[in-house]
Formats: sequence, structure tokens, C-alpha cells
Amino acid sequence: MGTVMYSARLLLLKPWIQRHQRPLIAALGSLLLGTGVVAFGVSPALPDAAQWPVRQVVEPVDTPAASSDLTALIPGFLVHQSQVTRRDDSLQALLRRLGVEDRDSQAFLASDATSRLLLTGTPGKLASVTRTTDGRLKTLSVRWVDAAHQRVSRLVVEQLDGGFRSRLEQPTPRRLIQLGSLTIRSSFFAATDRAGLPDAVASQVVEAFAADIDFQRDLQPGARFSLVYEAFELDGEILFTGQLLGAEVQNGKDAHQTLWFQSPGKAGEFVGLDGSSQRRAYLASPLAFSRITSSYGPRIHPVFGGQKAHKGTDYSAPAGTPIRTVADGVVSFAGRQSGYGNYVVIQHPDKAATAYAHLSRIDVRAGQRVQQGQTVGTVGATGTATGPNLHFEYLVKGVRTNPSQIVSNTSASAVAVSSLPGFQQAAKAMREQLDLASALALADAQ
Repeated sequence: MGTVMYSARLLLLKPWIQRHQRPLIAALGSLLLGTGVVAFGVSPALPDAAQWPVRQVVEPVDTPAASSDLTALIPGFLVHQSQVTRRDDSLQALLRRLGVEDRDSQAFLASDATSRLLLTGTPGKLASVTRTTDGRLKTLSVRWVDAAHQRVSRLVVEQLDGGFRSRLEQPTPRRLIQLGSLTIRSSFFAATDRAGLPDAVASQVVEAFAADIDFQRDLQPGARFSLVYEAFELDGEILFTGQLLGAEVQNGKDAHQTLWFQSPGKAGEFVGLDGSSQRRAYLASPLAFSRITSSYGPRIHPVFGGQKAHKGTDYSAPAGTPIRTVADGVVSFAGRQSGYGNYVVIQHPDKAATAYAHLSRIDVRAGQRVQQGQTVGTVGATGTATGPNLHFEYLVKGVRTNPSQIVSNTSASAVAVSSLPGFQQAAKAMREQLDLASALALADAQ
């Protein structure tokens, strides 16, 4: 889709417009009707238009002026038009969609090294031009975003001194603080979609509360999240989001709050508003979004039939879903093992171990040290499996134990930051922002 906007120096042309008012109005009317673009407003204070008397008015119109091009009526008219680059675009095809038809600009864009960035790399760049009505290029601006590195680039081509010049800019987006909220009806993932919450922010919410909440099993219908996060804006448009700064969840009678805090000279982390670390020895789940299809305990085997003890927890998720290690440790096995298919075992500092089976891909090697939350592979259906799933095991002294005991048997880290400079002020400010986000959510619900 493209957009077009017309502009003119109407104040300077006021005397000329007054002399040619009638043919100008007729020409504008013909232009609007011909292009199918009509704008109108309706005031609710006016009576019903259907009850108005109908009168026919006939006015003589100067035919040559009415049918002439609008350029002849208002000199200096410029067209502002935008298009998004496509995967199969050529320079000629893109310029044609933008209405640029002069050979000089096409030759410059084709030969200039900087201008070649227009169609290199990933498609989806926003290309905007200012041109005359007969297709001569005045300016070209092409913007693209690297959200992963929070970087914006802009190619600018301008007509100067009878020729063209190009330059590459890296403008700095403006940082905004955004408030958000969502209410759980069926699942967290569905709620984020309904609320329009960016995926990058949603994944940080899961990370922040991963030690306290299993996002598949623990969230109750009606649970409410209040969020505070960074967004970055340029030219009136939010281009990408940044760090989750704080969040609160009201889940039944339970409430959890978190704040992103970075101590001087140290990496940032999520902490409670009282300064206690949110980090636990074990995460609640090896998958951010999933559903449990088979819990620990006796069950009917899905392949061989008959009742058999199930020594782990099965999570259903699409093939290729990243699997994260639930705790720091060292990989003791990474390879294929009979019915487990692609299989990874991680030994943890407390002498316990976790195992991950049926992986489609293994991303670690034996002997490698891994950190909590690091991807060890992806969901698959290797080995004895009826479909894509993760079989997850928790081993204590070599004995397979119910994985649901992982979180209940571990306590919060003893690290506290409540006494560090600036924390109390940051926590107070975040409390106020979360209260405001919660109030806005309740107002919207009413």
C-alpha cells in the first residue's frame, strides 16, 4: 500500500486563487471524483439531511480551465508518496510505484554506491519520495530498522545544484515509557495477542516470572498483568520496544511484582520491589509457552499401550520451539539415545540433573557449561514419539523424580539489592507506574 499527500504554498497564491475561484473549485471537484477520494464530516447537531429541500443549481463552467491539469492551476504542486520495498522489487519497479519517471534520478540511483542500499538486505524498508506531478524526483528517504540491535538507518537522496547527492544517516529514536495491561481469558499467549503486546515484551514477562509461575498451568482466568516497558519512536511511529522495566501479576490470591534493576558495574536483573532477587535455582518450565500432555506418574503408553510408569513430564509444542535449560550446569550427554531420540542431560551444581528428549536439533555439546535459560535444542519428534513434544526429566541422585518438585524445593537467591544507591527511589517510582497501568486497565474494562 502506498500513501500520497499533496501540498502547495497557498498563502502566496491567494490573490491568484481568488481570481480563478470558480474554475478551480470545479477542477478540484473533478479531480476528487475522478480519483474516488472524498472526505466529508457530519455534525450531529444538524437536522436530518433527508428532510432538507432539494434545489438544483446550474453554473456555467470554463471548460478549458476545468479540464486542465491541476498543475496548471496551482504551480509548484509537489507529491509526497510512500511504498514498502518488496522481495522481488527492481529499481524501476519501485520507482514506478512511487511515481518517479525521470531518467536522471534513475541513473543516479543505479550507479551511486550509497543508493544501492535501497534494495539490498531485507525487504520491508519504508521508501518515501517528494516529486513533481510529472514524475521528477526532488527527495528520496528510505528507512529500515534493526530491532534486534535497536538501530535505525536512513538513506537520503536529494536533488541539489542540478544533480543528486546521497547520504546515510543513523538517527537516534526517542525513548518512551509505555504502560500496558492484559487479562487472561484462556492463555497468556492469547492475551498478549488480544492486547497487542509485542512478542519481545511478552517473552521478557515470561523470563521475569519464570521462577514463580508456570505460564501454562498456574495462570487462572481473570489473572491481570500490569506492565511498564521501553518503546522507541521516530517520526511519530514506534519502531521497536526495549527492556521490560517492571511488571505485576494478580493471579487469584497471589501477587508478584518485579523491577529491572542494574547495579553499578553489574549486569541488570529482575528483582522484587523489596530488593529480593527474582532468580531461582530452577525455572518452572523448560518451555516458555506450552501445555502439559502427560504428567509424572502412571499412564497408558501412547505407542505401546498398557499402563506404564511415566518418569517425566511431556510438553506439547510446535516443532522447532526453543528448549531452555532450567538451571546452570554442565552438559553431561548430548546425542542420540534409543527411544529418547536426540537427548540432552545437564548436571547441576546441587548434584541433581535434568534431561530433555525427542529434540529435533541439539545446540550444545558434552562438557559445555550452560546458563539458566540458555537454549539447548528445539522441540521435535525423534525417537519413540507420536508427534512434536518435549519429554522432560528431573533426576535427584540418579533417581527420576517428579519435575513439579523443582520449584517447590528451591528458594530465592539470597542476593538483595535493597540497600544499593538508587534502588529505593527506583522501586517507589515503579510502584507508582504499575498502579497507574493497573488503574488504566480497570478503566478500560469498564
